Amino acid sequence: MTNQFYSANIAKTAIAFIVSLTFLIPCQGCERGPDSSSTIVTPTLGRDGQYRIKWKGIIWTVKHAPNRDEPKGPGENIWSSQNVWVDDQDKLHLRITRQPDGRYLCAELRTEKAYQYGTYTWKVSTDLSSLPKDVIFGLFQYGGTDYINEIDFEFTRWNNASSHWCNYTVYRSQITTDNPEVNYVHIDFSEPLRSLNTTHTYSRKPDKITFWSYHGHGNTDLFSNIPGGAEGWVFDEPGSVPTQAMPVYIQLWTKYKNVANYDLDSPSVVVTVDDFVFTP
Repeated sequence: MTNQFYSANIAKTAIAFIVSLTFLIPCQGCERGPDSSSTIVTPTLGRDGQYRIKWKGIIWTVKHAPNRDEPKGPGENIWSSQNVWVDDQDKLHLRITRQPDGRYLCAELRTEKAYQYGTYTWKVSTDLSSLPKDVIFGLFQYGGTDYINEIDFEFTRWNNASSHWCNYTVYRSQITTDNPEVNYVHIDFSEPLRSLNTTHTYSRKPDKITFWSYHGHGNTDLFSNIPGGAEGWVFDEPGSVPTQAMPVYIQLWTKYKNVANYDLDSPSVVVTVDDFVFTP
Protein backbone atom coordinates (compact mmCIF):
# COMPACT_ATOMS: atom_id res chain seq x y z
CA MET A 1 0.00 0.00 0.00
CA THR A 2 2.74 2.43 1.03
CA ASN A 3 4.83 1.85 -2.12
CA GLN A 4 1.77 2.19 -4.36
CA PHE A 5 0.83 5.42 -2.59
CA TYR A 6 4.30 6.95 -3.08
CA SER A 7 4.47 5.78 -6.71
CA ALA A 8 1.13 7.40 -7.48
CA ASN A 9 2.23 10.69 -5.86
CA ILE A 10 5.53 10.70 -7.77
CA ALA A 11 3.69 10.15 -11.06
CA LYS A 12 1.26 12.99 -10.32
CA THR A 13 4.12 15.33 -9.37
CA ALA A 14 6.01 14.54 -12.59
CA ILE A 15 2.95 15.20 -14.73
CA ALA A 16 2.29 18.49 -12.96
CA PHE A 17 5.92 19.56 -13.48
CA ILE A 18 5.79 18.80 -17.21
CA VAL A 19 2.52 20.68 -17.62
CA SER A 20 3.93 23.70 -15.78
CA LEU A 21 6.90 23.80 -18.15
CA THR A 22 4.62 24.20 -21.13
CA PHE A 23 3.42 27.50 -19.62
CA LEU A 24 6.88 28.71 -18.62
CA ILE A 25 8.68 28.12 -21.91
CA PRO A 26 7.99 30.94 -24.41
CA CYS A 27 6.53 29.89 -27.73
CA GLN A 28 7.43 32.80 -29.99
CA GLY A 29 7.07 31.79 -33.61
CA CYS A 30 5.91 28.26 -32.86
CA GLU A 31 2.61 28.52 -34.67
CA ARG A 32 2.26 26.26 -37.67
CA GLY A 33 1.99 27.64 -41.17
CA PRO A 34 -0.91 27.16 -43.59
CA ASP A 35 0.54 23.85 -44.75
CA SER A 36 1.44 22.80 -41.17
CA SER A 37 4.92 21.87 -42.37
CA SER A 38 7.06 24.72 -41.09
CA THR A 39 7.42 27.00 -38.10
CA ILE A 40 6.24 30.55 -38.75
CA VAL A 41 6.04 33.91 -37.01
CA THR A 42 2.73 35.75 -37.19
CA PRO A 43 1.75 39.33 -36.26
CA THR A 44 1.19 40.13 -32.60
CA LEU A 45 -1.64 42.28 -31.31
CA GLY A 46 -0.43 45.18 -29.16
CA ARG A 47 -2.23 46.90 -26.32
CA ASP A 48 -2.97 49.77 -28.68
CA GLY A 49 -5.01 47.46 -30.92
CA GLN A 50 -2.36 47.42 -33.66
CA TYR A 51 -0.87 44.23 -35.09
CA ARG A 52 2.89 44.19 -35.60
CA ILE A 53 5.53 41.84 -36.92
CA LYS A 54 9.33 42.06 -36.91
CA TRP A 55 11.08 41.21 -40.16
CA LYS A 56 14.61 42.04 -41.35
CA GLY A 57 15.25 43.91 -38.12
CA ILE A 58 12.34 46.29 -38.82
CA ILE A 59 9.03 46.65 -36.96
CA TRP A 60 6.12 46.57 -39.40
CA THR A 61 2.50 47.37 -38.57
CA VAL A 62 0.03 44.96 -40.19
CA LYS A 63 -3.34 46.09 -41.53
CA HIS A 64 -6.29 44.34 -39.90
CA ALA A 65 -9.73 45.51 -41.08
CA PRO A 66 -11.90 42.41 -41.63
CA ASN A 67 -15.28 44.12 -41.23
CA ARG A 68 -17.17 43.49 -44.46
CA ASP A 69 -19.51 46.40 -43.72
CA GLU A 70 -16.62 48.87 -43.52
CA PRO A 71 -14.19 48.01 -46.36
CA LYS A 72 -10.92 49.92 -46.47
CA GLY A 73 -8.95 51.16 -49.45
CA PRO A 74 -7.42 50.50 -51.74
CA GLY A 75 -10.07 48.69 -53.76
CA GLU A 76 -12.74 48.61 -51.04
CA ASN A 77 -11.14 45.49 -49.63
CA ILE A 78 -11.14 43.76 -46.28
CA TRP A 79 -7.81 42.93 -44.63
CA SER A 80 -6.45 40.36 -42.20
CA SER A 81 -3.30 40.10 -40.11
CA GLN A 82 -3.58 36.32 -40.59
CA ASN A 83 -2.57 36.83 -44.22
CA VAL A 84 0.92 37.98 -43.28
CA TRP A 85 3.60 35.69 -41.84
CA VAL A 86 7.36 35.00 -41.80
CA ASP A 87 8.56 31.44 -42.33
CA ASP A 88 11.50 29.61 -40.76
CA GLN A 89 13.79 30.82 -43.59
CA ASP A 90 12.96 34.45 -42.73
CA LYS A 91 10.87 34.91 -45.88
CA LEU A 92 7.82 37.14 -45.75
CA HIS A 93 4.53 35.86 -47.16
CA LEU A 94 1.45 37.87 -48.13
CA ARG A 95 -1.78 36.13 -49.05
CA ILE A 96 -5.22 36.83 -50.49
CA THR A 97 -7.93 34.39 -49.37
CA ARG A 98 -11.43 33.97 -50.75
CA GLN A 99 -14.23 34.19 -48.18
CA PRO A 100 -17.55 32.27 -48.23
CA ASP A 101 -19.42 35.42 -49.29
CA GLY A 102 -17.15 35.83 -52.34
CA ARG A 103 -15.10 38.69 -50.95
CA TYR A 104 -11.34 38.49 -50.46
CA LEU A 105 -9.18 39.12 -47.42
CA CYS A 106 -6.04 41.01 -48.47
CA ALA A 107 -2.65 41.75 -46.87
CA GLU A 108 -0.67 44.90 -46.10
CA LEU A 109 2.18 45.89 -43.83
CA ARG A 110 4.17 49.09 -43.43
CA THR A 111 7.18 50.24 -41.45
CA GLU A 112 6.64 52.19 -38.27
CA LYS A 113 9.70 54.24 -39.19
CA ALA A 114 9.80 56.70 -42.09
CA TYR A 115 12.70 56.63 -44.58
CA GLN A 116 14.05 59.28 -46.90
CA TYR A 117 17.09 59.35 -49.20
CA GLY A 118 18.85 56.13 -50.10
CA THR A 119 18.33 52.86 -51.96
CA TYR A 120 15.35 50.56 -51.41
CA THR A 121 15.68 46.94 -52.53
CA TRP A 122 13.20 44.05 -52.46
CA LYS A 123 13.93 40.45 -53.47
CA VAL A 124 10.89 38.41 -54.51
CA SER A 125 10.56 34.68 -55.21
CA THR A 126 7.13 34.59 -56.88
CA ASP A 127 6.41 34.81 -60.61
CA LEU A 128 4.95 38.30 -60.65
CA SER A 129 4.19 38.09 -64.36
CA SER A 130 1.67 35.30 -63.68
CA LEU A 131 -0.45 36.95 -60.99
CA PRO A 132 -4.20 36.93 -61.72
CA LYS A 133 -5.01 39.98 -63.80
CA ASP A 134 -6.87 41.83 -61.06
CA VAL A 135 -4.37 41.17 -58.26
CA ILE A 136 -1.99 44.01 -57.36
CA PHE A 137 1.31 43.48 -55.55
CA GLY A 138 2.82 46.76 -54.40
CA LEU A 139 6.24 47.74 -53.04
CA PHE A 140 6.18 51.45 -52.31
CA GLN A 141 6.38 54.52 -50.09
CA TYR A 142 3.43 56.74 -49.31
CA GLY A 143 3.35 60.00 -47.39
CA GLY A 144 -0.22 59.66 -46.11
CA THR A 145 -2.03 62.15 -48.38
CA ASP A 146 -3.61 60.85 -51.57
CA TYR A 147 -2.28 61.97 -54.96
CA ILE A 148 1.03 63.35 -53.68
CA ASN A 149 4.28 61.93 -52.31
CA GLU A 150 4.11 58.31 -53.39
CA ILE A 151 6.72 56.08 -55.06
CA ASP A 152 5.49 52.76 -56.44
CA PHE A 153 6.46 49.43 -57.83
CA GLU A 154 3.12 47.82 -58.76
CA PHE A 155 3.03 44.40 -60.34
CA THR A 156 -0.39 43.98 -61.93
CA ARG A 157 -2.28 44.02 -65.21
CA TRP A 158 -4.99 46.28 -63.75
CA ASN A 159 -7.76 43.82 -64.60
CA ASN A 160 -6.80 43.64 -68.28
CA ALA A 161 -5.07 40.40 -69.28
CA SER A 162 -3.38 42.07 -72.27
CA SER A 163 -1.81 44.91 -70.24
CA HIS A 164 1.81 45.10 -69.16
CA TRP A 165 2.50 43.74 -65.68
CA CYS A 166 5.47 45.82 -64.44
CA ASN A 167 4.51 49.35 -63.37
CA TYR A 168 6.66 52.22 -62.02
CA THR A 169 4.83 55.32 -60.72
CA VAL A 170 5.73 58.54 -58.91
CA TYR A 171 3.11 60.89 -57.51
CA ARG A 172 4.49 64.43 -57.47
CA SER A 173 5.32 66.28 -54.26
CA GLN A 174 2.57 68.82 -54.98
CA ILE A 175 -0.59 68.97 -57.09
CA THR A 176 0.27 70.19 -60.58
CA THR A 177 -2.76 68.93 -62.53
CA ASP A 178 -6.41 69.96 -62.77
CA ASN A 179 -7.39 66.42 -61.77
CA PRO A 180 -5.48 65.33 -58.62
CA GLU A 181 -6.12 61.67 -59.42
CA VAL A 182 -3.71 61.86 -62.36
CA ASN A 183 -1.03 63.86 -60.56
CA TYR A 184 1.62 61.25 -61.35
CA VAL A 185 4.17 60.09 -63.90
CA HIS A 186 3.95 56.41 -64.84
CA ILE A 187 5.51 53.83 -67.12
CA ASP A 188 4.65 50.16 -67.64
CA PHE A 189 6.24 47.30 -69.53
CA SER A 190 6.46 43.53 -69.56
CA GLU A 191 9.47 41.26 -69.24
CA PRO A 192 9.75 37.50 -69.88
CA LEU A 193 11.00 36.04 -66.60
CA ARG A 194 13.73 33.40 -66.44
CA SER A 195 12.83 32.19 -62.95
CA LEU A 196 10.61 32.94 -59.99
CA ASN A 197 13.28 35.21 -58.50
CA THR A 198 13.39 38.94 -59.22
CA THR A 199 14.91 42.01 -57.55
CA HIS A 200 13.38 45.49 -57.60
CA THR A 201 15.13 48.63 -56.42
CA TYR A 202 14.79 52.39 -56.53
CA SER A 203 17.17 55.10 -55.48
CA ARG A 204 15.91 58.32 -53.88
CA LYS A 205 17.85 61.57 -54.11
CA PRO A 206 16.63 65.13 -53.52
CA ASP A 207 16.39 65.80 -57.25
CA LYS A 208 15.55 62.40 -58.77
CA ILE A 209 14.23 58.87 -58.28
CA THR A 210 15.62 55.99 -60.35
CA PHE A 211 13.97 52.57 -60.79
CA TRP A 212 15.52 49.23 -61.81
CA SER A 213 14.35 45.59 -61.91
CA TYR A 214 16.57 42.52 -62.25
CA HIS A 215 16.31 38.83 -62.98
CA GLY A 216 17.37 36.71 -60.01
CA HIS A 217 18.41 37.98 -56.60
CA GLY A 218 21.09 40.51 -57.40
CA ASN A 219 21.80 43.62 -59.44
CA THR A 220 23.67 42.25 -62.45
CA ASP A 221 20.97 40.86 -64.77
CA LEU A 222 18.86 43.92 -65.59
CA PHE A 223 15.40 43.61 -67.14
CA SER A 224 16.01 44.25 -70.83
CA ASN A 225 12.72 46.12 -71.43
CA ILE A 226 13.07 48.86 -68.80
CA PRO A 227 12.54 52.28 -70.38
CA GLY A 228 15.89 53.98 -69.87
CA GLY A 229 17.91 50.80 -70.18
CA ALA A 230 20.96 50.44 -67.95
CA GLU A 231 20.44 53.94 -66.57
CA GLY A 232 17.05 52.86 -65.23
CA TRP A 233 13.79 54.75 -65.42
CA VAL A 234 14.28 58.23 -63.94
CA PHE A 235 11.81 60.73 -62.50
CA ASP A 236 13.50 64.11 -62.13
CA GLU A 237 10.79 66.68 -62.83
CA PRO A 238 12.02 69.93 -61.22
CA GLY A 239 10.10 70.86 -58.09
CA SER A 240 8.02 67.68 -58.14
CA VAL A 241 10.34 65.00 -56.74
CA PRO A 242 9.03 63.66 -53.39
CA THR A 243 11.52 64.61 -50.70
CA GLN A 244 9.75 63.82 -47.42
CA ALA A 245 10.54 60.80 -45.27
CA MET A 246 7.81 58.16 -45.68
CA PRO A 247 6.98 54.65 -44.43
CA VAL A 248 7.64 51.63 -46.65
CA TYR A 249 4.65 49.49 -47.64
CA ILE A 250 4.30 45.93 -48.91
CA GLN A 251 0.79 45.19 -50.13
CA LEU A 252 -1.23 42.46 -51.87
CA TRP A 253 -4.79 43.39 -52.85
CA THR A 254 -7.51 43.11 -55.48
CA LYS A 255 -9.51 45.39 -57.76
CA TYR A 256 -12.69 44.72 -55.81
CA LYS A 257 -14.32 47.93 -57.10
CA ASN A 258 -14.71 46.16 -60.45
CA VAL A 259 -17.21 43.71 -58.98
CA ALA A 260 -18.97 43.05 -62.29
CA ASN A 261 -15.70 42.10 -63.94
CA TYR A 262 -14.12 40.35 -60.98
CA ASP A 263 -12.91 36.93 -62.03
CA LEU A 264 -10.16 35.93 -59.61
CA ASP A 265 -10.84 32.19 -59.62
CA SER A 266 -8.18 31.08 -57.17
CA PRO A 267 -9.13 30.47 -53.52
CA SER A 268 -5.72 31.77 -52.47
CA VAL A 269 -2.90 33.87 -53.92
CA VAL A 270 0.46 34.06 -52.11
CA VAL A 271 3.49 36.26 -52.83
CA THR A 272 6.83 35.59 -51.13
CA VAL A 273 9.36 38.34 -50.39
CA ASP A 274 12.80 37.04 -49.49
CA ASP A 275 14.40 40.31 -48.43
CA PHE A 276 14.08 44.04 -48.01
CA VAL A 277 17.07 46.34 -47.51
CA PHE A 278 17.27 50.11 -47.14
CA THR A 279 20.71 51.60 -47.64
CA PRO A 280 21.07 55.31 -46.72
